[in-house]
Amino acid sequence: MDSNSTDSFDKSESQPDHNECIKLLQLVLDDEATANERNIFEKHVCNCMPYFEIYEVDKAIKTLVKKNCCGKEIPEDLTAAIKAKVFQKAD
Repeated sequence: MDSNSTDSFDKSESQPDHNECIKLLQLVLDDEATANERNIFEKHVCNCMPYFEIYEVDKAIKTLVKKNCCGKEIPEDLTAAIKAKVFQKAD
């Protein structure tokens, strides 16, 4: 398994915890998830509206920033700041 992967997804757990879901979401968005991790993520996100919304917002941010930053690495603090503003406006 990739060094960025989360070990708990290899176990026969029916539902990963919140922190593991966030890690898995980032692996999927960065296209670093294994086939098994992607499968678990897709099953979970279909049944969990908060993770679906987080996934859609994160995906949109990464796409927008990559498009406008000419393929440069996206700084974590920039993504976090944009995400905070998006969710602040949504409340």
